[in-house]
Amino acid sequence: MSQTELARQLTDSIGKSIDRAAINKMLKGTRAISAAELLAIEQILGTSYPRTLQIPLKGMVGAGAEVNLLSNDDLWEMVDAPPNPKLGCIAVRVSGDSMFPAYEDGELIYYSENLPPDMLLNRKCVVKLADGRIFVKILQPGRDGFFNLASINPLYPQMVDQAVEWAARIDWTRPR
Repeated sequence: MSQTELARQLTDSIGKSIDRAAINKMLKGTRAISAAELLAIEQILGTSYPRTLQIPLKGMVGAGAEVNLLSNDDLWEMVDAPPNPKLGCIAVRVSGDSMFPAYEDGELIYYSENLPPDMLLNRKCVVKLADGRIFVKILQPGRDGFFNLASINPLYPQMVDQAVEWAARIDWTRPR
């Protein structure tokens, strides 16, 4: 099957536009293949491969440290997927100790669905601020449509009235 034909069938199968260049990068190993793409490719080709499912590690999440997610085009590395990963699952590595003992520095956090922040009030979650920083915090209501971000570790002050772009429920964690 040509790369163009595989791209067309993959696009039809997963409902996300995949072009021939993306297929070429997958074959060269310079583009990660999502779990959904891999399953669809196996179905299209009528094959299956024994493997440990891997997902992208997209950067670090601040737990006292300020960090940013990598862009969709960047790939830090691949890590083993959690059991029964949800579609779109990605991993981030905790940086800092503001959420200790719930999450330790270096631990992996897996999440899959970005939600409106008001859906995860008073929960531990991954949050992306409007300025691009990403944290693992307890999301609390703030003033005038803003949110407060609380830590578990009492040494870290609450981040008050933050503009939150999205929040994500934590699906699973892997200790370091």
